[in-house]
Formats: sequence, structure tokens, C-alpha cells
Amino acid sequence: MVWNVYFEIAALMISVVLMLSDLWKKHLPFRSWNYFAWILSLQIICCIFDIISCGMAIRPYRYSIRIHYLINIIYYISYIMEIWSFAIFTIAMTGKSKSIRRTTWFVIALPYLVSFISVLITPFTHMFFYIDSEGVYHRGWAYYYTWLTFLAFYILLPVAYAWFYKVQMAPYRMMYTIGFWALSLTGMLLQGSIFTDVLLEGIFNTAAILIIYLNIQNPSQFTDADTGLYNQWALGEVIDEKLEYGDPIDISVIGIENFPVLESIYGRRKLMRVLHSIADEITEQVKGVNLFYMHRGRFALLFNKNTNHKQIEHAIRRRFEMPWGEEDGKVTFKIHITHLDEDVPKMSIREIFDSLEEGLRNAEMKDNEVTEIISAQRVEEIRDGIKVEHAVSKAIRERRIRVAFQPIYSTKKERIISVEALARIVDDELGIIEPDVFIPIAEKNGTIGFIGSQVFEQVCSFIRERDMEDLGVRFIEVNLSPIQCKSGELVSDLFNLMDRYEIDPRQINFEITESAMTDSKILNEMMNKIIQRGSTFSLDDYGTGYSNLVELLDLPFKIVKIDRSLVWSYFNGTSDVLPDIIKTFSKRGYEIVAEGVETHNMAEKLRDMGCDYLQGFYFSKALPADQLVSYVYNNRRLRIMEEMRL
Repeated sequence: MVWNVYFEIAALMISVVLMLSDLWKKHLPFRSWNYFAWILSLQIICCIFDIISCGMAIRPYRYSIRIHYLINIIYYISYIMEIWSFAIFTIAMTGKSKSIRRTTWFVIALPYLVSFISVLITPFTHMFFYIDSEGVYHRGWAYYYTWLTFLAFYILLPVAYAWFYKVQMAPYRMMYTIGFWALSLTGMLLQGSIFTDVLLEGIFNTAAILIIYLNIQNPSQFTDADTGLYNQWALGEVIDEKLEYGDPIDISVIGIENFPVLESIYGRRKLMRVLHSIADEITEQVKGVNLFYMHRGRFALLFNKNTNHKQIEHAIRRRFEMPWGEEDGKVTFKIHITHLDEDVPKMSIREIFDSLEEGLRNAEMKDNEVTEIISAQRVEEIRDGIKVEHAVSKAIRERRIRVAFQPIYSTKKERIISVEALARIVDDELGIIEPDVFIPIAEKNGTIGFIGSQVFEQVCSFIRERDMEDLGVRFIEVNLSPIQCKSGELVSDLFNLMDRYEIDPRQINFEITESAMTDSKILNEMMNKIIQRGSTFSLDDYGTGYSNLVELLDLPFKIVKIDRSLVWSYFNGTSDVLPDIIKTFSKRGYEIVAEGVETHNMAEKLRDMGCDYLQGFYFSKALPADQLVSYVYNNRRLRIMEEMRL
């Protein structure tokens, strides 16, 4: 039989070009990249021996029967191995191949082993094929049973496995996986049923391989355009695979100090050329290391097993003492290094990257030539922080942010005159999460606005459902974070909630910290819009920031809240500036609130200094809404009873 081999020749040429391209480029230490190289090699072998066997079939009598058997056996074995490798590659992309038990692997490999052995012994059994005395090829008695069972198993199994673990796979990988197997199956069906004299399987399999190369194994998507190194995404992929297989992770990060400033001085184009030369030199000189460019002048060194990172880091430090670049524009960099040792227990990519980021910040703060070693204890702290972040996100998503109210005492009226609304989170696993813990995390990841919105809505609901005049509470103090103050929609969001709950804006006093005053002009405009509706503002936690006093006095604050750290430092004798601060603001007409009041003595002295309001555990901790109402009424009853005794 004469076969049309032109499609197979085209498949061979494309496969060879892909192989050369793949060999030309650097390889990341992925198992999947090794699988891909193996698949591509098998495809080339399949094409070569398929073409040879078809050429021999034209004049079969010219070749011995042994040669016919040998060529066809090599073709079938390479094809069986290719389909098996396709299946393993698909399973590996789910990231769950490590969790498969040995017994399950045996079941998965059994059809492959049976088919492999069947092809090897086919000269004796004629199961797959046989060559007659004239050298003519014939399909064997078990060809269709064995071949169809093998193909069906290794097409359905990986597709089903990928579908079952589709949550673990990126959507684009899932799409290309299905497309890859659909192409392979189409080629088999067309050649087996319609174009029986045309070799189509090879070109369809090559097209499937091309899809993998361009969309999954494409090195360009993992490469930084400026430096030619692999990027942070590539580093994440490598670490993810190492975590999956339990391989050790030994990594250092080099950070160039003040990189954004250097960009503005030298220009991005010139600086990127210098970084490219740095990358080339380190790659050439340093062995046993995979080098990545992360971002903002940061390089990651992923060390191979038994590589001495200290020697490499020392050599890199010495090289950075000399300038980089061309003669007409050399640049000298100052660097810092942090190292995460392979002995430190690691749980996720997020924890590793957070640890490296913090380690580099610490190295920059210490400003010395000692590598900042990330300890197991610090990794554990970062892991706890991530748990808190997840708990905060869950609380926001499920609208489980709760509000507690801390009473504020008036020294002039000698009663509770207002309350401060404070966010509270109680997680099922972590229990009570303190604001000092979750507020910085929420500000960092950008969810603080959602917390503020839920808190303010509950405050509005509290005011609407209770008789504030009967409670004797003039207003409720609500915190606005610096990030909220930068939002152009903050004012409209606050007004919409107040209108929906039909509350008097005069019953709300907003608190803003000094850290919100990065743009006093925008802040001033926002505050005046809200003040026009009747609300007021407090400067919160005064004494914790470094704002210019003149700028503070230009903003329309009515109340200044002195941070408890200043109050405590005065009463424990470490600072004596508190009376002067109170006097300064009082003379300018501000009402003064002292935070952190814990004893009767503190309350008396702060009142004598001129504080208008006092807040702290001496009066009460923050209370849920119902407990606050009971506290206020009991406090009023006790005060009346004392007046009656007088």
C-alpha cells in the first residue's frame, strides 16, 4: 500500500524547528518543561520512522523482514510513549500528580506497559502487526482491541483528571488541554476512518504540541523584556512546583537601593541596559544558580542543591562595589541581600514572597553588608498574618464586621457625652482579632474601605433605632482611614448612607489621623463638603505622626484627640510635653480628648490640665450596642443618686 506522507514530512519539519527553538532558549527547572522536551523528541522519532516505514512499503522486498519489524516497532513504541507522555503532562499540569498513590500510578501505567510489551513481542505473537514473507505490512489480530483500548484510556483519563482538578488549573491551561486532546483525537479518527491512505496523525499531534509550546511552555511569557532573565511569574511557577514535589527551596533576593530614584536620575532606558549587562555577567559567572528578575531592581537567586549561597553572595557583593555600564556612563549601585534557607519550613508561594519582601526591607533598614537571614519564627509570623488577612476578607465578604462602642466622658458635664465606634472581627478559627492587627492588614491590601462602609452603616442603624437624646449621646465618632480619605466617592457614599437611614449629620463626628494629610488641599475640600451637611471632625491619635502643626491648624477640625502613648508617657514620667500640647490646642479653641485613661488619678489630672473629654478603660472598654445602652443608663442613674445624696 502506498501512503501519502506529505503531511508527515510537514509535521517532522515543524517539530524539528520547535525542537531547535526550544533548545536555543534557556530552560526553567520545571518538570513540565522536561516532559514537553521529551514529548517533542518522541514526536520527531515517530515522524521519522513513520516516513521510513511508508517508504519501505513501496518496495518491501528490498529490505529484510527483521528491518521491517525493527522500523515499525520503533514507530509504535515511540507513539505509545508519546501518548503516555501526553497523559502524564496533562496530569502534571493540575499540580496534583504528587498526591497520586503508587497503587494508582500502577493502574494508570498498566495499559501503557501492556501495549509496550505487546509491541515488543509482536514479531512472535502477531498481536499488533506482522510482516509476511514478501515484506508486506499487515495489522495483527489484536491491533484494534489493544490500540483502541490504549488510546481511549489515555485520552479519557487525563481529560477527566484535568476536569476534576479544574479549580487547581488556570482557565487558559484547561482550555488548551482540551484543545490539545481534541486535535490529537481528530487526527486519529480522520486517518483511521476517512483518509486511510494519508498520514494525518503526525500533523495533528504536531499542531497540538505547537499549542502547548505557544501558550503553556512558551518561554517568552516567563521572560522579562528588559533584562532577558526569567521574571517573577516564572519564579512563582518554579517555587510552586518545588512545593508540590517537596523539593528544597534555597533562595536569595538582591535589591538595588533607591531604584526608583536611580530611574529618575539616569532614565529608564539607560538603567535597563545596565541591568541587562548585570544579568548577563551574573549568569555567565555564577554557576549552580537560576537567576530571575523580579521588579524594581530586584534579582532572585534560586540555588541548586549543594550550592554555597554565602560564597556566591560574597562574590556578587564584591562585584557591585565596582561600577556597571559603558565607559561614557558608568553607574554604581548599593545593594542589600536577604536569604531564605532551605531548612526554613515553607507552606505557600505567598508566604515565601512576603518573607523575602520583608527580609529585604529589614536589610535596607540595617544598611550593612550582612545578608538578612529570614528565620523560621518570622515565616511563622507572616503565615499568621496571612491567616488574619483571609479571616478579614471572609468577615467582609460575609458582612460579619461588628461594631463596639467606647464611651467618652465629658469633664464639664460629668457624664458620658459621646461614643466612638470601633470595628471588631471574631473569626471561627482565630477567635477575636484585635483592630491593631487587622486594620494595618486591611489598609495594606485595600479592603479598609469595605470595613469602614460596614461600620458606618451599623452606626447609622444604631442612631435610627435608638433615641440618642434620651441616651444623652450627642454624637458618635467614626474613624475614616487615610485610604478612604483619598477616595473620590467617599463623600457621596457617606451622604447616601445617612440619607438612607434618615439620620441627622450632626450626630456624626468623623475622626482622621495625621497620616491622612498627605494632600491637605484635597482633604480640606472633602472635610468642608461634609461639614456643610452638619457633621464635625476630630484629629485622631495626635502625637503618633509627624505632620506640620501649621497644616493641622489650617484644616477644619473641631476636636483634637491626644494619643494614649503621649498620655501614658506623661504619667510614667518619660515625657512632660502633654500639658503644653493641651494648652496649645485649647488656646486655639479646639476641644481636647485624652485617650488611654485608666485610673482615677489620671482622670483628675487630665481634667485639671484642661481636657474636655476623657476616654479609656477607667470609664469602660468598647461595648456591643445593647451593653452600651445599659451602661449609659446605669451611669446616669448612679450620677443622679450621687447628686441626691449631695
